[in-house]
Amino acid sequence: MSALEPALRSLTDALLHAVGRRDWAVADAELETLAQEAVAAMVANRTEDLATLARLVVRCHTALALEEGLDGEAMHRLGQLRALALTVAAARGSPPPRPPGALRTPGTPTAAVLSALGSGPRTCPALVEATGLSAEQVGSALPELRAAGLVHSWPAGRLTVNALADGAESDGAEPRTVFRWA
Repeated sequence: MSALEPALRSLTDALLHAVGRRDWAVADAELETLAQEAVAAMVANRTEDLATLARLVVRCHTALALEEGLDGEAMHRLGQLRALALTVAAARGSPPPRPPGALRTPGTPTAAVLSALGSGPRTCPALVEATGLSAEQVGSALPELRAAGLVHSWPAGRLTVNALADGAESDGAEPRTVFRWA
């Protein structure tokens, strides 16, 4: 864990709370601070801090994206988070997403999650129990599976439910992308 992680986690939590309160001045200040931290980490080539920033910015973006009924102001902040996430990913030299076939390779965490979801939708804690993987492994596999269009997720109270996307259960077939408009 980066020494900066607790401060960055507090910053992203404050951003989400500010958006929830519709306090745009505070939300903008938190976003600016995140961006400044990202630039500082890029300039100093602090790879551990960039990894922490990437994880927390994506976490914050996902939490905001799962909110229902976002207005224009909240959507604007969501776009800014997305831009920041892309900037941090580019700075980290993130490899391109793996193809769906590679995610189904037996013995990998992504294949284990796909297999567990074959019996129906599950929350993250249920996936940890079903696969025997750690929460971190499941948490790392899900975004990659979502990006490949193999899994879709939706909020259910305080948890997120994950399910195979249409066509994901057939081996080797490219899944259909399912678009859902809020």
